[in-house]
Amino acid sequence: MYKHIFDSTILRSYDIRGIHGKTLSEEDAFMLGFFFGITVRKKNPDKKHPLIVIGMDGRLSSPILEEKLNEGLENSGCEIYRIGLGPTPMLYFASNYFKADGAIQVTGSHNPKDYNGFKIVLNQDSFFGEDIQKLGHFASKGYSKTYNGFSKSVEINSKYVDEIIKPLKNIEKRFFEKTIVWDCGNGASGPSVEMITTKIPGKHIVLYPDVDGNFPNHHPDPTDESTLKILLNKMEEVNAELGIAFDGDGDRIGVIDKQGRPVAGDLLTAFLANSITTNDKKNQTIILDIKSSYVAYEQILSLGFKAEIGKTGHSNIKKRIKEIKSPLAGEMSGHIFFGDTYFGYDDALYASIRLLSLIANNIELDKFISTLPKTFVSPEIKVFCTDKIKFLTINNISKNVFKKYNSNDVITLDGLRVKSNHGWWLIRASNTEEALIVRFEGKSEKDKNELFLEVKNLLKNEGLTLGNY
Repeated sequence: MYKHIFDSTILRSYDIRGIHGKTLSEEDAFMLGFFFGITVRKKNPDKKHPLIVIGMDGRLSSPILEEKLNEGLENSGCEIYRIGLGPTPMLYFASNYFKADGAIQVTGSHNPKDYNGFKIVLNQDSFFGEDIQKLGHFASKGYSKTYNGFSKSVEINSKYVDEIIKPLKNIEKRFFEKTIVWDCGNGASGPSVEMITTKIPGKHIVLYPDVDGNFPNHHPDPTDESTLKILLNKMEEVNAELGIAFDGDGDRIGVIDKQGRPVAGDLLTAFLANSITTNDKKNQTIILDIKSSYVAYEQILSLGFKAEIGKTGHSNIKKRIKEIKSPLAGEMSGHIFFGDTYFGYDDALYASIRLLSLIANNIELDKFISTLPKTFVSPEIKVFCTDKIKFLTINNISKNVFKKYNSNDVITLDGLRVKSNHGWWLIRASNTEEALIVRFEGKSEKDKNELFLEVKNLLKNEGLTLGNY
């Protein structure tokens, strides 16, 4: 019988993630493979060998974790396609391409190099939240039967690249003679980006395409503006039109326009809405996450679409896209999802191609950013708060908020988002870190300071400190 207790800290809301050698082990990888494989078998009783696709990012611990994951899946009686090193969206693509029953990517995403984990798909849907908790419970109870499965290596990168460059297929080279700088950050997107840039028009400079789990040049988190300095310097040197950066596993994008301004994920989503071609805009809803600016929201409405504020988290958004058949969604964190002519999952490489297709048609990002109304917005602020009390803290703050505000001005979908005469503020519990996430946006500098003080006092009442931003 196989039986296993996972460290409770690694069973996260969106994925399984921990520190390799401490909270996450090779045995965890094996047992995840086995119990997920048995779960897939139960979902597909008519299949002798359900098909599972597995891939991995470039972290130093990924090869051994992928090997053990594969062993566990083989012992569950599955057929496994091993696609090797590549970005997480390539794994999602392979799952769709092969019509797989399940898929798992070994990845630590944008976390420090000693982290690793697993992003999981079941029948083309995200496997997250309660699914992960149930899997942990299943493993703790154990399972007595084993089966004989088998695996093989499969090349998919070339098919993946051919699929994602389709939006640029009809762009004539003479219309697209701009310089683009790409920063792969030594993450898993490097080989795919190198292939992409040989197949599309334009002048391309690719930084750090060699996959290196030590991340020797900078941490691969494109939402951290400090990681974009090298990209910005290169853009200035070559007079580039655009800079594009990726996180460690290629599902989050960071963008710098030609005036050197980092473009937040919500505003990028609003700009990318220009690429959605439909005669039925009024019945199409574009999704933004709870951290997004009302500026992005209003811009989407101005194009004739509906707009919706949704829960943060790539798994939540993928689920919502399918529910309402949304053509586009985006998060502040740089997860961008296209559901119009693509598959509805977060793919930073595909998002970059849709961005280039707009620029190639003279719809310029920097002009869009320059015409937006000016607001005074904070960065995303993280306030340390232990996992044990962070959700309780939100509940406590909520009680105080509803004493002061009308319920119509409060969104409780994901933490608390409160609208006031000064603008809006957000406090939510992170699902991936021991932290509360804070953001606020005022109509003026004075308004922003008023929002800051309000949030600061709410947190102070809970024994938490909101420092300067």
